[in-house]
Amino acid sequence: MDRQKIIFMGLLGAVFFLSGLYYRIFDPARSDISYEYLGIGTWSAGIIFYILYPKYKEFSSFILGLLVLHAGVLLLLKEKLSNPKLLGALVFTAGVIVVLSSGFSDYMKKRKAKK
Repeated sequence: MDRQKIIFMGLLGAVFFLSGLYYRIFDPARSDISYEYLGIGTWSAGIIFYILYPKYKEFSSFILGLLVLHAGVLLLLKEKLSNPKLLGALVFTAGVIVVLSSGFSDYMKKRKAKK
């Protein structure tokens, strides 16, 4: 593991999260919860990538692909975006591609063969 990359991910998440808290406390008119979500998302992505991914590549890729796929479905259902159908379809397609390329089925075959 590259320690500098882990520290960078942690600091990047902290910058987003703290800027979201700053806007919430000191400037509620400009408060945008998306900064806090970006910070928490950066931290969770770093944790998933640096802790789970090296040990369980197929399983992590499969779960992350399902998350992207379901985010696309949610974007398709939300109607306040300028073109939600196109954006949702793109995210949904990206999720399907990630799920299909995760290698989860090969992992399950290898696991059954070991038993």
